[in-house]
Amino acid sequence: MISGYEILDRPRSCVRRQHHLDVRQSGSGILITSSPAEVHGVPAAWPLRLPNDDNGQGLGELSAALAAGRPHGISVEKGPGFETALVFIPHHPEEGVGTLARVRIAEAPDTGVTSERRAERPMELWAEAGENVRRIVPLLGPDAPLADEPEDCQLCPGCYRPVYESSTSHTLIGAGPMPVFGLCRLCAKGTTLRSLRQADAPIDPQQRAILETVAAALV
Repeated sequence: MISGYEILDRPRSCVRRQHHLDVRQSGSGILITSSPAEVHGVPAAWPLRLPNDDNGQGLGELSAALAAGRPHGISVEKGPGFETALVFIPHHPEEGVGTLARVRIAEAPDTGVTSERRAERPMELWAEAGENVRRIVPLLGPDAPLADEPEDCQLCPGCYRPVYESSTSHTLIGAGPMPVFGLCRLCAKGTTLRSLRQADAPIDPQQRAILETVAAALV
């Protein structure tokens, strides 16, 4: 068990906007993409590759922890005077919100813990991700192909879904003074805005501006 991760700096509350967790097989391991996530203090997509190097035991333990909403830590790297770990902290920074973070733990007491990457999500999303990991693990047999480098992805400006290089993205021209680039299929068709309005869900102001620009172009 990783010690010290409970003293992570308390991040800001999980903001009321769309958050996504994309879970898929990546060669003989699993790729979890959090979008958006905080990467060195900047919102971005966080593609996290988890290898299967122990016949599924480590991935099984992680999936169980995510599904059950209990703390979990994995040592990623050890070096002179530091350790890097992946930690899951349920109900942090507030009730109903969990944090997955890659942290650097220094031996020097005045240095403490540094958060390198962090994704905050409602606990039900982490539970769903845990179930998806659990379903994928049995497919990661010894004959699974080796994984290439994680495929690059950008955030859809309308909903923050990851848009991979192999996915179809869309450019909208004519809805305003500037074209809108990199939209996912659902936002480009207006489906995202319609769904949010039907659910009376809060929309991040920047996302709302993008989605309303799309809606105007579709008229």
